[in-house]
Amino acid sequence: MPRTNAPTPPPQGTRTARPLDHTVSIRTGYWFEALCYKDAYAGPPELLDRAMLDTPEEAVRLIRVQIRTTHPFALSPDEVARALAWADGGGRVQALAALHRGEPAGFSIVLRDGLRPEWRVRPVDHLTLTLTHPQRNDPPCSFT
Repeated sequence: MPRTNAPTPPPQGTRTARPLDHTVSIRTGYWFEALCYKDAYAGPPELLDRAMLDTPEEAVRLIRVQIRTTHPFALSPDEVARALAWADGGGRVQALAALHRGEPAGFSIVLRDGLRPEWRVRPVDHLTLTLTHPQRNDPPCSFT
């Protein structure tokens, strides 16, 4: 029996990609998470915020904004000084340098009631699919 190189049809009900209807790229992004630990022995931390950001500068800027909007009465004077020193000084610069080197960075503070908010950023490679020639039925969007 002769072999043919004919493609096998896709299973019923699946959508096949049309030629050149999308582009695929692998990009480096920065995964940001803000967590809150109740205490050292509690279960998993509470997730406060998370986002995929495009640059280390955006990630560090988001940490700085969230540090500055932490209620000042919830922090002791020492923690206020430490948080502002990180946001305005060496901690911010060291975090940017680490992210540019491909290393994770973060910062945490301790509130008066013992809660410990923590901000983390780590570089990640992610796959981006973008429609290049959307059909009338296809919404213009990007999948990551």
